[in-house]
Amino acid sequence: MTKHSDIPDSRVTGDVSVLDGQHRASAIAKILETYDATAHVGLSTIVCNAAIEHTELDGEETIEIPKQRELRASVAIVRCLMPVKLRGWEIRAMRKIMNLTLAELAKKLDGRAAAETVSRWESDAQPMGGYAEKVFRLVVCDMLKKDAPGIEYADGMIVNLTVHDPWRTNAAYELPPVVLALIQLKEQSSGSIIETWNDKKAA
Repeated sequence: MTKHSDIPDSRVTGDVSVLDGQHRASAIAKILETYDATAHVGLSTIVCNAAIEHTELDGEETIEIPKQRELRASVAIVRCLMPVKLRGWEIRAMRKIMNLTLAELAKKLDGRAAAETVSRWESDAQPMGGYAEKVFRLVVCDMLKKDAPGIEYADGMIVNLTVHDPWRTNAAYELPPVVLALIQLKEQSSGSIIETWNDKKAA
């Protein structure tokens, strides 16, 4: 069974020994070159050289993904910066990443939408208008940017974004996943080294 859980910032490779009374059990841990984290994030996501696969002696496998909150925030921002119209399930996933109710999100959209309208957007019962989508993208990026220091973002990037809808001409269009890698980054304010998700290193 595959499970997702938070792990410490440090990553582990090689054999891991665990002492349990008089018994010593060992497990193999390896960092996966790529891993589909879509089910965990809620948005189409591939992580590179970050997900850790543990295989226990009894054959049970677990997958651990570091910095999960930061991963969700980074994926949401990268997706908002893509010039492709948001689908309802993506709007819902981003609202959940921001930890907002339908009513709270509606309020953040300058009061231009009711909770019922947001619900219809999320179910694709009603398309989100171009202006509303731009405001929504700005809200997402503004709320989550503090948790995504490795993603290059400025308000103007959304304001000047020209969004197109590929599904209007091709119903079978498949949006490429957001691809991220976990890198070390020097913070400008403190000068300290942090681990963060980045889309440039994963390309």
